[in-house]
Amino acid sequence: MGSDMTRGNVLTALVRFTVPLILSGLLQQVYYITDSIIVGNYVGELGLAAVGVSSPVFYVFIYIISGLVSGYTILISHYYGARDDDKVSKLTNTFALFSVVSACIVSAAGWLVKDSILVMLNTPGEVLQAGSEYLAIAFVGVPFIALYNLFGSMLRAIGDSKTPLYGIVLSSVANIILDLVLINVFGLGIKGAAIATVAAQMAAGAYLGVYIHRRHPMFRISLRRSQRDILLFYDSLKLGVPQVIQSSITSVGHLLLQNVMNSFGVDVVTAITTAYKIDSLTLLPLVNISAAISIFAGQNVGANNPARAQEGLKTGVILSAAFAVLVTFFVVSFGEALIKVFGVSDGVAAIGGRFFRTCAVFYPIFGLQNAYSGFLQGSKDVVFASACSLVALGVRVLSSYGLAGVLGSDVIAVSEICSWIVGAVICFVRYRSGRWKVLSGLKTADSAPAHAG
Repeated sequence: MGSDMTRGNVLTALVRFTVPLILSGLLQQVYYITDSIIVGNYVGELGLAAVGVSSPVFYVFIYIISGLVSGYTILISHYYGARDDDKVSKLTNTFALFSVVSACIVSAAGWLVKDSILVMLNTPGEVLQAGSEYLAIAFVGVPFIALYNLFGSMLRAIGDSKTPLYGIVLSSVANIILDLVLINVFGLGIKGAAIATVAAQMAAGAYLGVYIHRRHPMFRISLRRSQRDILLFYDSLKLGVPQVIQSSITSVGHLLLQNVMNSFGVDVVTAITTAYKIDSLTLLPLVNISAAISIFAGQNVGANNPARAQEGLKTGVILSAAFAVLVTFFVVSFGEALIKVFGVSDGVAAIGGRFFRTCAVFYPIFGLQNAYSGFLQGSKDVVFASACSLVALGVRVLSSYGLAGVLGSDVIAVSEICSWIVGAVICFVRYRSGRWKVLSGLKTADSAPAHAG
């Protein structure tokens, strides 16, 4: 069932939504990391590097779909907060059709250009073929991954973060079993890892699709033209396209950053891409708190209660700070040891450990940037939030290329820190300006809640 975030205790509402979201994210990363651990131990460091250089290419295309879905999610959270089930249903039917078609196009495009991109990025020759094999299978699974993301977004927009968690549990178990069978038993190597990931996503998507059809009539897909509304779809695009542009440019930026990383050789590529897997896992609570703030803001702005939306932001910032301190301690203490679990050499693990020790003390800044960005997105100030992310990315790319000759491989960590600081400052200033109230269409700056508890 959905969760009404326009009522009750703010902290309780955020925690109830965020905890399953964090667990979902952690489990999702676990099965990505499981791929890498099994590949690293059964295929070797070159196999691990192949997965590392392929993933940024794949996510260029996934981010495009995710950006469009984010616009849909924001709008659904507003309509759910306003109790407008008819608009929820019509927007869902229109957007689902669009998602399937666009995912198929993205899948075909990615499959066709995968090799050219890997070559353009100066991918080390030792891992080029394996990276291409991984991407060939991964791109076939894009439509299924898109449907899974859409189903999860439907539920999270109405405050249900538990059911997507169950889907992740299913996919994680399936991924681990398939990894071991396809890689260790059948010896499929990189191909086995890719097949396992796609199949696991398909299983989770099927589970969520059946659940939604049975439990939420407003989300049921209908082929009747009367159940589609092109104007609502355009409204969702207005919120989604800026994030698609952001995601696309960000993905290109990541490829440029990957190019810098590749220039330092296979050891650095293996170390940093492995460190990023752990980094992504440990930073997930901060990212998920941001997502919770976005949904909380969306529902309460939709209910015309900006004061409660702001209270949710303040509570989320406190939660982010607390998690950031814990994550910093954990990564500094155990980061290098965790990298060794992937079956790499001591030298590679030492490079990754140095990356962690440089970045970790700035995790609270990362948390602040995400919290304020999430609030702006939930308040429909998506153009500015996207522009802020692009400015931060620009700082990261420019500093990477400009300082690589001076800092060596340390530039990867330093440039990321600079981008967090710039992004956090810009988002905070925007929030304080109050512009988001106008963009959200609020009747007044301090309107009474539409659904008082």
